[in-house]
Amino acid sequence: MDRISVIVPFYNAEEWLPRCLESMHRQGGDAEFILVDDHSTDGSKNIAYEYCNKDKRFTLMTNQHAKGVSGARNTGLDYATGEWVAFLDADDYLLDHATEAWKDALQWDANIHQLNHQRWYGKTGMRDVKYANSVGYYDLERLPMMWCMVWNKLYRRERYKDVRFKEGLQYGEDELYNLACFAVDDRIHNSTETAMVHCFDNKGSLSKGKKDIHLWKQIRALEDFMESQTDPKVRCAVCGVLGEHWASPTFLKVIGHRE
Repeated sequence: MDRISVIVPFYNAEEWLPRCLESMHRQGGDAEFILVDDHSTDGSKNIAYEYCNKDKRFTLMTNQHAKGVSGARNTGLDYATGEWVAFLDADDYLLDHATEAWKDALQWDANIHQLNHQRWYGKTGMRDVKYANSVGYYDLERLPMMWCMVWNKLYRRERYKDVRFKEGLQYGEDELYNLACFAVDDRIHNSTETAMVHCFDNKGSLSKGKKDIHLWKQIRALEDFMESQTDPKVRCAVCGVLGEHWASPTFLKVIGHRE
């Protein structure tokens, strides 16, 4: 199997990081695990050092100042050497068969592979497969569910070497990164394999703090991206995304049209 670089940004994640890194340590194969410390002030960095010392596949990078999840992921991309890149959040973890799931997915001809995932609900302790897509190819005119997330995908690194996360966003950075990748190559292959568990109700997750200012920044970033594109197919796709956002209960509440 082609080598995969797994990028894990973290900031003050000592509660979750051991589970995440242990799940990576248990994987077989010649993967590359790039840990990016975004200027943590707790014990996260010591946990990362521990895994680097016992598994040569782990590498620790440290940002000199906090750059946010986008900046930390960009640091990881700068150092990645694998044929493929995957992203994992510090509060998520890989299933024991993740390597085999990746191997099965990469048998298909595509530059972006999306896999299904399980969600873990901390309040109940339940794990559930949600938003599963049928196996097959998708494009900008028919995107799969969960298309906007980066932690459920494999990206051919050389194909998207010039694509970076937009720094300064605290919400919607995954969505914008994927749209930029789709502008390069809009075909995605979805595998029914399940490789990881996403911890949905971690209260410390950035996705739980949808401040009004962050939502406005996301809209502005999407508008700027659309204006920078010349391909009508890409522009229409971004316009559709914007329309979905403006019609959502969250955005309607922000602009004062819903209690």
